[in-house]
Amino acid sequence: MIEQIWTEFHHRLLTFIMNKVGNTAIAEDILQDVFIQVINKIDGLDDKTKLSSWLYQICRNKIIDHYRTKKITTVSIDEFDMFDLDLPEQEKSGIENCIRILISELPANFNSILLESEIENITQKDIAENQNLSLPAVKSRLKRGRSLLKEKLLRCCTIQFSASSIDTECKNHCGCES
Repeated sequence: MIEQIWTEFHHRLLTFIMNKVGNTAIAEDILQDVFIQVINKIDGLDDKTKLSSWLYQICRNKIIDHYRTKKITTVSIDEFDMFDLDLPEQEKSGIENCIRILISELPANFNSILLESEIENITQKDIAENQNLSLPAVKSRLKRGRSLLKEKLLRCCTIQFSASSIDTECKNHCGCES
């Protein structure tokens, strides 16, 4: 079973980690730690349909651990891409369009910051400079904006995660077409 998980997820997880740490050697070390935890904890995974999300959560935790042990403070937990999903481009485009519509309906002090951070991948520091805000203000607005967006998204769309895909069904309350 572990070999099958390795074969199916190795490249995607390595790419995901590499995007967060920017160093191939460190990414490979983190991936090794991820699979050590998978080997040790796979029996505790009750719902095998949640394998993919479980693996990505382990990756996020190992990346956070890496930054904590290195005492690197330039990356915060909130900076992990909210929409960094390993999906085919067509599915990403549909979800992104829906997300854009939902973000545009948020109050102005949240929507521009969320668009810049989550869709345009502008750093929080640059957003703060561009909008003449302090970095803590941007972080606070991002956190609150993400919370508001999550509420809207949950009212609008149903998203099911499985080991092999992400199924989305838009209830079309937001005007997007999924």
